[in-house]
Amino acid sequence: MDVSLIMDDKQNYYAVIPASIRYDEKLSANAKLLYAEITCLTNKNGECFASNNYFANLYHVTKQAISRWLLLLQKQNYINIEYFYKPNSKEIEKRLIKLNVSTNIDTYQQKVLRCQQKVKDNNNITKSNIIYNVEIVKKIIDYLNLVTKSKYKYTTSSTKRLINARLNEGFSVDDFKRVIDIKNAQWSKDNKMKEYLRPETLFGSKFESYLNQKNNTVNMTNTTISGTKLQDITMAVLNENGQ
Repeated sequence: MDVSLIMDDKQNYYAVIPASIRYDEKLSANAKLLYAEITCLTNKNGECFASNNYFANLYHVTKQAISRWLLLLQKQNYINIEYFYKPNSKEIEKRLIKLNVSTNIDTYQQKVLRCQQKVKDNNNITKSNIIYNVEIVKKIIDYLNLVTKSKYKYTTSSTKRLINARLNEGFSVDDFKRVIDIKNAQWSKDNKMKEYLRPETLFGSKFESYLNQKNNTVNMTNTTISGTKLQDITMAVLNENGQ
């Protein structure tokens, strides 16, 4: 497949995202968008040979971001990735992305044709737009409020922007929960630091650093949110004297 031809005519392509992928909370918004793009580029065998460089240029992001989104899709078993090497070499000649779908590619093409009929009068949405999931943002802020006993609004523009930025980088809802739990255990007993248990601090540029902190003060169980109730949160906070 000549992806350069697709690039020239990309505005004529429509994509389908299955419900199982749309509502998968472990996928970032842009990983879902990338899956849709892959379906557009697949041949009749459900195979796509487009490179990370192609996707990065298409969406104006880094190749590293594309790698993270592909890894999320692969971990959730929505795609398989296979590499082909040049003879007698470890140099990659091409990469194959194959969809793991229960239906064949013709079914996707039929769905695409139906979508084309429905969106003729609503084609002003481009692929450069970021998919925004209000429910995921609400779930994260609900968790923050319940853990820290706060009253932050999930509708605040800056909060939505920060969470969406981290989701687009490939972080999951579980990652947000872990950051909240870690920093709450570290700061909640400190009158000065507990003021920073807020979205602009927790979900900003230091998010990944917070996520990777080794913290022995938190004992997290399988935590879920059902409605507005917090279930199975246990914390063991060690004091400064090691008691």
